[in-house]
Amino acid sequence: MIEQVKHKFTHYLQERGYRKTPERFAVLEEIYKQDKHFDIESLYQSMKPKQTHVSKATLYNTLEILLDCHLVRKTYFSDHVTYFEKSFQSSQHNHLICVKCNKIIDFCDPRLQQIKMDLQEQTQFKIISHAFNFYGICDSPNCQQ
Repeated sequence: MIEQVKHKFTHYLQERGYRKTPERFAVLEEIYKQDKHFDIESLYQSMKPKQTHVSKATLYNTLEILLDCHLVRKTYFSDHVTYFEKSFQSSQHNHLICVKCNKIIDFCDPRLQQIKMDLQEQTQFKIISHAFNFYGICDSPNCQQ
């Protein structure tokens, strides 16, 4: 999958006249190694020990480009932190969020897609994205206490 992602990113950069820098591709690769949601600080910390030095400014700028070419999506939860996650070839996407430990579980339910389609048909409103989050307490023994 990473090769497809790199290809899409390369094409996007070329189309818009952006430079294809090693730092941008290092950020892309680090993001696509992530198995969970991340914020700027955690991404920066995971890249810090690597060979390629990437500043926070480079992270912010690269994330904006990746958002624009739909390789990353931005998500807001109740803790007022902006989280990101990879989005290449991902479909409908929703979250279960633990209010005690902030664990985030992704889930997909086809019924939500049907609701979206029904709403569009009934209202003639073209929905381009949505956020559907359930907040609760996860199954961790620490959180269940």
